[in-house]
Amino acid sequence: MRKIGTTLKAVSVILFILLTACKEEENVAPTVNLVTPLDGDIIMKGGIVPVKAMAEDEDGTIVEINIYVEGKEVAAAEATTLVYDWNTADLEVGVYVVSALTRDDQDASDAANHWVLLDTPGGFNPDLNYGSVNDVEGNSYGTIEIGTQVWMAENLKVTQYPDGSPITQLSDEAEWNAMAPDVQAYCWYNNQAEYSDTSGVLYTWAAVMNGALSTNTIPSGIQGVCPDGWHIPSDAEWKVLEMFLGMSEANANNYDWRGSDEGGQLKEKGFSNWLFPNTGASNSSGFTAVPGGFRSAKGLFYSVDQSAAWWSATEEEATDKSWYRTLSFDKEQVYRQYNDMRLGLSVRCVKDI
Repeated sequence: MRKIGTTLKAVSVILFILLTACKEEENVAPTVNLVTPLDGDIIMKGGIVPVKAMAEDEDGTIVEINIYVEGKEVAAAEATTLVYDWNTADLEVGVYVVSALTRDDQDASDAANHWVLLDTPGGFNPDLNYGSVNDVEGNSYGTIEIGTQVWMAENLKVTQYPDGSPITQLSDEAEWNAMAPDVQAYCWYNNQAEYSDTSGVLYTWAAVMNGALSTNTIPSGIQGVCPDGWHIPSDAEWKVLEMFLGMSEANANNYDWRGSDEGGQLKEKGFSNWLFPNTGASNSSGFTAVPGGFRSAKGLFYSVDQSAAWWSATEEEATDKSWYRTLSFDKEQVYRQYNDMRLGLSVRCVKDI
């Protein structure tokens, strides 16, 4: 029994030594870190972005480190640190994957991936020429010629009519919900005036029209809340804009989401205001649409970074509903429909010609 016990102990010691030797010989994989840019960074396009990767290996030698952008190798070196100057000037805005890969002398490897959002400051199209117009309160708006029309390139934010008479501000949710379709009222999105640069003022249809009757003529002839020399676009005038941008007449006369990329031509580029992905946004028209959201007939606020909506001067016959246009962060078409006149929507004015 003592011999067997001694033999078993010897075998155990030998196995321990063998296992220990194996563990000691195992290669520890290298590690690589992307120092810049950070995962989730928002980067303004147009400049040079340093992409820095650092690798280390505690039991061997780093033989290579590589940097990739969107899966394409852009830099490599036999080093532990590598910096690549990423030129973003000619790139489209959107999400990019920046990666680093390293390998050691025993062919073990490690990788790191960071997602970054390439953005643009937005605003007007720098390749186009803009005019300007002031309202009765002295607010200044950019204007842009699109085809045969001249549109405001910003949402109206005046709280008085051109004669100086005030529009009623209505903040309370219950009061908004209870008002009749002929009430002339306005509010700021979420009742916060700091939204004026995106939403502008959100108006009821009655406030926009200022007592005028519905029309679908070209031009509408309805000044409403617009500055002197400007008017509320009719549904037909919105169609003129859409068809100039490439929409067929048949599609323009349809409703819901219509056309191809006309909405993208109207939307401000980037994600300063629009939620990602801001599909198709080019602002090639100069219209510079921003997502002002809207107020429902029940008095609730929705979609300030997701959608833009503007009234027309045209009601749907024999209803308390009027035609409007909407753009969305995830579509490049234009939405046409009619809805409750008690909605709070944005306004764009068209110049009298």
